[in-house]
Amino acid sequence: MTLGPGLNLLTGETGSGKSLIVDALTLSLGARASTDQVRFGAEKALVESVFEVSGLPLVVAAAEHMGFAKDPSLSLQREVGGRGTARVNGRVAAPGQLRELGRLLVGIHGQHEHQALLDQQAQTLMLDAHAGALELRSAVAVAHQAWTSARRRVEDLERLRARGLREQEHLRFQLDELRAAGLQEGEDDELAAERGAARHAVRLGELVGEALESLRADAGAAAAVGRVKQAAELDPRLESVAARLRGLEEELADAGAELRRYAEALDSDPARLETLETRLAQLDGIKRKYGGSIATAIEERDLLAAQLEQVEDLDSAVAAAESELAAARTALERAAAELTGARVEAARALAGAVEAELQGLLLEGATFSIELRELPEVGPEGAEAAEMLFCGNPGEPSLPLARVASGGELSRVMLAIKSAGAESDRLPVLVFDEVDAGIGGEAALQVGVRLKALGQRRQVLVVTHLAQVACFADHHLLVEKAAGAEGRNLVSVRELRTSAERAAELARMMSGSVTEKALARAHELLEAAV
Repeated sequence: MTLGPGLNLLTGETGSGKSLIVDALTLSLGARASTDQVRFGAEKALVESVFEVSGLPLVVAAAEHMGFAKDPSLSLQREVGGRGTARVNGRVAAPGQLRELGRLLVGIHGQHEHQALLDQQAQTLMLDAHAGALELRSAVAVAHQAWTSARRRVEDLERLRARGLREQEHLRFQLDELRAAGLQEGEDDELAAERGAARHAVRLGELVGEALESLRADAGAAAAVGRVKQAAELDPRLESVAARLRGLEEELADAGAELRRYAEALDSDPARLETLETRLAQLDGIKRKYGGSIATAIEERDLLAAQLEQVEDLDSAVAAAESELAAARTALERAAAELTGARVEAARALAGAVEAELQGLLLEGATFSIELRELPEVGPEGAEAAEMLFCGNPGEPSLPLARVASGGELSRVMLAIKSAGAESDRLPVLVFDEVDAGIGGEAALQVGVRLKALGQRRQVLVVTHLAQVACFADHHLLVEKAAGAEGRNLVSVRELRTSAERAAELARMMSGSVTEKALARAHELLEAAV
């Protein structure tokens, strides 16, 4: 299915699959998927949406930042079932990347989005977007995070100071114990080896002495070297054997020298053995208390030294942290005040523009306003929350949208907000799924007029049941369901290109069948919508 520029209208019989097309689009934009969405008997479903993005630098930059090649078009593909793979321009991607790109491409407005309009946070976000204050909003969030971190730092230091002298004494006791131990990494392994030698010093001395005696008594190797050397002078073929024997003689000499040094270094002094046992017992106790190894005990010693230094200088540390906290608070209040100023100005302008749109949507006498309600504390979203107030009947008080707006009124309020904020809305594609719910007659015509106006600024896709809206289409797409192979229904979409085709569909929408009277009214609608 290909959508053209301007206003694209999807119509068709109830149950023909119009909303299914919107669902498929949302899946390609990274919406949550379920295997229940796959047709019974099939292993998987594949949906893909392709956008022309050559004139959308923000989208192109975001795709390039994610590592996808620059391309005049952007393909977002999603597999439901199977491996559940997501792809961007044919390359494997995360569903989160589809969502991030989708937020820059498409705004989808359906019944659940209308309900979101009743949420105060959503209303505040709409106001900030209209005010062009999203960067200010982000700055407040960053400043709030810095202030929260600074406050947590002060609280941590205050708790540490509250522990008082007892905590300091405990830290110092542990540190003194570790410092007194004079720890050196690997010392326990070296001492354990020395202790093993000391325990068996007598027997080791005997064995080494016997080995040296054997080397001195056995002169066979030297004699063999001399004889083979003489033979090699007579027969050069024995030279390699003579060389090997010479090497053996040198190895034996080196081994003998090393054994003599070892024998001289052996210490059978019981006092030395006792010293080793005492030191190793001390190290074992340290290891059991501080992490199981000399290395972890050394780390703990260094950490305790740093902590004690901090504890001993808590007054200055707290003073420095409080100074940082005050500066962070000032920065937060300054950022929040700037955001508040933008909101005050935008609330007045947006409310006036929406109210004017509501009059055009045949809500004569309806009033719309935006109040900024101060929060108990400055939060990551600012110092206040926006609340949209509506009154559909003159003489009645204005109340929050959630308390007074009917379904039809809410649809028109949403459309009025989108129309009033069209210039500030940067999304290139807008989708309205049954935005005309609960309305009809002249009000529906006015909805069509505004959708047509939105289509002059960006691409718009609308699912509608009303002929008074469908007559304004730049591209009228008919969704049809027909029996396919194996008794399965297949959904198809075709564009109605002639006035006769469009009039017939409008007639069906108005009367359920194509009668002469309905056709005449359909032609009137088409002529009036030009």
